[in-house]
Amino acid sequence: MIRGMMVGVAVALAATTTAAQSTREGSAKKATSAPARTSSVQISVRDQNRAPLSGVHLILSGAAAGAYTTGAAGTTVIPKLKDGLYRVRCEHAGFITLEREFTVRGGVMKTAIDVVLNPAQPSAGSAPSDAASASTAGPSGPPVTVSITDFLDRNFIGREPMRESVLACRPLEAVRLLQMREPVARHVHDRVDEIIYVVAGDGVLRLGENAIALRPATLVVVPHGSNHAFEIRGKKPLIAVSTLAGAACTPAPTAR
Repeated sequence: MIRGMMVGVAVALAATTTAAQSTREGSAKKATSAPARTSSVQISVRDQNRAPLSGVHLILSGAAAGAYTTGAAGTTVIPKLKDGLYRVRCEHAGFITLEREFTVRGGVMKTAIDVVLNPAQPSAGSAPSDAASASTAGPSGPPVTVSITDFLDRNFIGREPMRESVLACRPLEAVRLLQMREPVARHVHDRVDEIIYVVAGDGVLRLGENAIALRPATLVVVPHGSNHAFEIRGKKPLIAVSTLAGAACTPAPTAR
């Protein structure tokens, strides 16, 4: 009788061990079979007049790599991106190449990124003749006066990563208002100097190997051919007036 009881206990222990192993194996299979969360990123590319640009070549690098092209609406969707840091390079004939960094995190279903491309600058050989003709032809147009405070009241960035607005256009310069919540990747203006005046917010201008603190009322002149990037400090957007001296500018729609 005692021998029979011992056999029964052994059988029960074996069954319990087998059940526990099955439970662990099932949990392991569930853990390994769970798909990694991914996100889709929609990139919209427009010119400085907010018109969509089709045929823009987008080169993705970082946590994943690939090449894409914007459609007729100026947009393309990059699917199934895992969490990580990415950089997209935007190239289009007749426009200045621009790079943007963005981060994918948390498996967000869809992220939207807006990119604005500026027209390419005129060749170095044509600049002197343009300047000479402008100086002999008299004023290129009426003076432009803009209240930055009123303009921001009507055109504040909100939750957008970046907003670029054209304040004034002239044959030899373009005056823009830049509102930035996210960093702007390193880029170069080949033939024009950029004059930056900070209106609000805090940040850093990476100019070559130098780091220049940006605070309200800071003025920086970026020589043409200089590699530079913007970084944001704090929760408020960095707002600056940027003048591209020597750049041809297409008139923008009247500001609201």
